[in-house]
Amino acid sequence: MTTKKPKYDVPSLKTGIQILEHLSHHPGGRVLTDIAAALDCPVSSAYRIAMALEDMGLVSRDPETKQIRMTTKLLLIGQRAITETNLVEHALDIMRELRDRVVDTVLIGVREGTEIIVLDETIGTRMFCFVSKLGYRIGISCSSPGKAILAFLPEKEREEIIASIKFIRYNERTITSKERLRRELADVVKNGYAFDDSEQFEGIYCIGAPIFDRSGYPVSSVWVTGLMMDVDRQHIPEIGAVVRAHADRISARLGFGGKNK
Repeated sequence: MTTKKPKYDVPSLKTGIQILEHLSHHPGGRVLTDIAAALDCPVSSAYRIAMALEDMGLVSRDPETKQIRMTTKLLLIGQRAITETNLVEHALDIMRELRDRVVDTVLIGVREGTEIIVLDETIGTRMFCFVSKLGYRIGISCSSPGKAILAFLPEKEREEIIASIKFIRYNERTITSKERLRRELADVVKNGYAFDDSEQFEGIYCIGAPIFDRSGYPVSSVWVTGLMMDVDRQHIPEIGAVVRAHADRISARLGFGGKNK
């Protein structure tokens, strides 16, 4: 009796997963020939698939020893999947309380590459208020949630992201250089919140703060947004403190108990 072959069989994908599983048992790394021997596959196939995994950021290769190691990308993907499942659930009631305090719309989002993706929102109570599409993407360097997350990332990861940003000038307030962005991120760490001074959308402000998981990693951001004409600039630090306090409550629900400031 012959075994029925799966309808959808992708050998390269299977080999890629096997390589990752194999490397997970060898944190110090393995050379390509050892990986191919362990998986009983041609070296040429292992090389091609390993290079694809490297291009995706899932493995790295030491230029001197040629050792191939897993990166932390899969771990971060898994952490984010687990976190996002509970993130909105943990955050919505706190977001509504924040909305009631600040009147304007409150949103929550996560980072993907150099963008922030809107996950959910609580609509402001003003006659004219800001409403966003769920799933909408905004730039990380010209938005308060983006800057709030970026400022608290590990230095190496933060610099890698900064290096990959394609700065677009939307108006005279838009951050268009790495140096200026780094200065602003230092202020975000100092103040505990980030401010978007209509840097992408004219007449719209945002004030955001990071949300941390149990390890202290900034997995998300919560922010308030509305019409600039409705905000007294002298009250921005006060609003920022309120946003940060509510973000900290969400972080606590995710298991974070430390201070990142």
